Amino acid sequence: MRGLCCLFMALLAGCALEPGATTLSDGQVDDAARPDAARPDVALDATVALDATVPRDAEPDAAPRDASQADAAPDAAAPDAATPDACPCPEDASALRCGAEAAAEAAAAGCVLPLAAEHPTDLLACRDGAWRVAEACAEGCQPGEPAACALPECACFVQVAWCGEGAAREGLSRDPPCRVPLSPAHDGDILGCRDGAWIVQRACEDGCFQAPRGTPDACNEELVATPQDPGWADCPHRGLLARGLHPEASDRLRCAGVTADRISQTIGNAAASAGYHAADGQADGLDYCAAVDLRTRDLTRAQIRALLERLASHGFAAWYREPGADGWPADEAPHIHAVFAGVRMKAQLQGQVRDFLRGLNGLASHRAYAFWSPTAASLAIVRLLFQRRYNP
Repeated sequence: MRGLCCLFMALLAGCALEPGATTLSDGQVDDAARPDAARPDVALDATVALDATVPRDAEPDAAPRDASQADAAPDAAAPDAATPDACPCPEDASALRCGAEAAAEAAAAGCVLPLAAEHPTDLLACRDGAWRVAEACAEGCQPGEPAACALPECACFVQVAWCGEGAAREGLSRDPPCRVPLSPAHDGDILGCRDGAWIVQRACEDGCFQAPRGTPDACNEELVATPQDPGWADCPHRGLLARGLHPEASDRLRCAGVTADRISQTIGNAAASAGYHAADGQADGLDYCAAVDLRTRDLTRAQIRALLERLASHGFAAWYREPGADGWPADEAPHIHAVFAGVRMKAQLQGQVRDFLRGLNGLASHRAYAFWSPTAASLAIVRLLFQRRYNP
């Protein structure tokens, strides 16, 4: 019994009896009964000690596990970020969009549109609340309003020289329609062909003159200043105003019977003029405007018609602005608005001359002009003068 107590006390003290050792009545171990390896006089490594709290088979340098990770799967992945919502159909759901264009809109809106990434060069649209491919584009997609499939490139068809703008129109008129690859960047230049490829023959400084079909086009600066036979009467040079008019326009106003006191505006920046009377260029070192306004309050309607015909015979596209008629507001002042067709002018005035040649009112409404019509001879003069710089 006492031996058992000693054994129990030894275990509590973290010791163990070596094989072959015996216990004495006072609990001491008989050293004489131990093997030599266990005797006190045998040298032992003093650095080795058994920790009763660590299992004997544990690695001495093993790090304890974090309790918070004890149940975690070793290969568990972090949860994914929230996936963006699918893009809804826009308000104008029927509008066509290029795939790349729709993808850019989706990215800006923070939504996803996988169909756009799969079809960047096709036309997309919303049908029945879902995005669909409206048309597969063999030649790619042309963004715009509306977007459209790009036309195939035209085989070069220029024989001598063709203005870029005219060549582009020709391509669209063909069956099937095609596109001129150098348009619109070179609409105002002379295009041609070399070894079957489109080339820019000449870059025009002042735009391109489109001759009748079958006649080679030319740069405007290569044309003569005045048609060889415009069909108008001689008009010696003698200045009408000190400034504001092109010298040639000034002479032609005077030869049409216009005096300086009838002129109400040449160059002007009034808000009501909407830029139409801004300067168009310089002649003899002075600014000029191709447009001029004339007073009419002292003239009868018959006199106004006669003056309009004389103006046209000297190269002016002209209209009587009668309040409440032909698209002119009823609360605006009556006057004649005239544009000399033979000089360089801004785009707004070019549009007015084209309206005149088509019998229109030269206003934003582009309505038929009813007050007066020029004779065929006068209309031809205006057309010839305008053609020396612009396409009518």
